Amino acid sequence: MHAIRSRRAPERRSAVDRQPSRGWPPPPARRWALACGVLLLLLSPPALFAAPRAVIVEPLHIDRGEVEPDQIQKLEWTLRNDGDEELSIEALEPTCYCVTVRADSWKIAPGSTTKIHASIDPSDFVDKVHKGFVLQTSDTKTGQLEVDVEMVIRPGIAVVPPELDFGAVPATGSPERTVDLKAGKSRPFEVTSVEVGVPFVSVEQEPLQTDDRAGVRLHVKVAPGAPAGAFKSAVVVHTNDAAKPRIEIPVRGSGAGGLHAEPERLVFQGAAPGAEVGTIAVRGKKGVAVTGVRTSSPQLEAKVQTQADGTYAVLVKVASGAKSGRILAKLFVATSDATQPELTVPVMGFVR
Repeated sequence: MHAIRSRRAPERRSAVDRQPSRGWPPPPARRWALACGVLLLLLSPPALFAAPRAVIVEPLHIDRGEVEPDQIQKLEWTLRNDGDEELSIEALEPTCYCVTVRADSWKIAPGSTTKIHASIDPSDFVDKVHKGFVLQTSDTKTGQLEVDVEMVIRPGIAVVPPELDFGAVPATGSPERTVDLKAGKSRPFEVTSVEVGVPFVSVEQEPLQTDDRAGVRLHVKVAPGAPAGAFKSAVVVHTNDAAKPRIEIPVRGSGAGGLHAEPERLVFQGAAPGAEVGTIAVRGKKGVAVTGVRTSSPQLEAKVQTQADGTYAVLVKVASGAKSGRILAKLFVATSDATQPELTVPVMGFVR
């Protein structure tokens, strides 16, 4: 009897088993490819992650200490782009009607800077106040930057408004404008005399009394016969106040026959981004060209248009990327007239 031998079937290897090992370490070719990929990632982050970065060099909070109510505070900050992509200023909004703010440039290249200038008029306030502006840029990481200026306004003689701009004065003379000189009742003063630098500006005065202040109200007018073109002068008030014996109030305007903007002030309500909000006509002397226009806010856009009759107009619109909120800005219209190289038009409105 023969022994029965069992015959073992050959082992079958699956398709997966027949594949080269996928474990570590990887084959040399794959190791080389991975190393190159990591090196490329390390060497090229700017191209992959470029972004602007807004940095205000000076402190965001400034304490000016005690100031007189007629001491206009002029300050400036440096905005630097520490990123590797162009930085854009999208909004530059004052936190008070008493603040005027502008930037030298609205776009800043990587590594470059621009100056932001602010002017704060403290004349309508007393004691401690905080005034400033809010900066919004294309730096999404930083978000809004708020600049705050703290000051303590002495109970001195406030001049409101601190200057008078009559704009275009018709040949028949100007409407009356008023200036209030007022102080706390604990600091009484008297006006001893008033001087005017030009014969065509007249001033009358009357006592001023409020619940907590007293002083004088001046009534100022430009009489018929003002010279054609721009004029600048001042109303000088002398008082018996030892700290403020002399108060000078600048006066300016344009007599009939000179250049003027119509309207003198542009006001709009509830405009959408990209919408046209008005047209400023520049009128006056013949042969004078409007050579350009700029705005004090990136929320506004303006361009010069030549009309069929040879005159000029400035078309004003809300910027397409404007943020919702209030706009307080100015248009600066440049001209070829040496006596009036620039006309200023205030703009007020609200973007919905």
